[in-house]
Amino acid sequence: MKLTQLRALVAQVGFTGRDVNIAAAVAMAESRGDPAAVGDEGLADNKWGPSFGLFQIRSLRHPEQFSPPDSLRISGKLKDPHYNAKTAKAIKDAHGWRQWSTFTNGAYRQHLDGGTAVFEPFPGASFFHTGQKSSIITAMHHRLVTEGCNRYESGRGADVWGSGDTKSFAAWQRKLHLTGRDADGVPGKFSWDMLHVPNV
Repeated sequence: MKLTQLRALVAQVGFTGRDVNIAAAVAMAESRGDPAAVGDEGLADNKWGPSFGLFQIRSLRHPEQFSPPDSLRISGKLKDPHYNAKTAKAIKDAHGWRQWSTFTNGAYRQHLDGGTAVFEPFPGASFFHTGQKSSIITAMHHRLVTEGCNRYESGRGADVWGSGDTKSFAAWQRKLHLTGRDADGVPGKFSWDMLHVPNV
């Protein structure tokens, strides 16, 4: 969905004033406007399921055991754009915008006026494979070094994904206090967004 479509949708579910633009920008930052987006699968446990839809809302295994707005975190329904946006409105009203990492880290701002992105959007975990060559990887390399997560053995081939990138990104994930599969060196949406890789 485009920003104009997202703004129309969030207005339909009750967002008003400046929250219309913020909501659309958060949705774009969270899912690139893809209602079918699924994330945080590595964070799923007995209580929480994956995140679904436009606003990447974490689902609950047993939402019926919780009070609103958490009772709305139904995995099957969150895949519906209207329901997802309506649930986002309920969560925002109860807890504020800081429930979304793309709001707290400022990533949503790049979409406020439909302008050029400030930070590189998460390209997906499958993008990061041995031999992948891209200016995105170069930009990521420089950010990891800046953040004190330099585990590279040489400065050559900064635009090609290799073992040094995996080790360095794992160091960044650990810096974010991630563990297990979420700190295996393969970028996930949360760890990528928090790195603030400049748009290339």
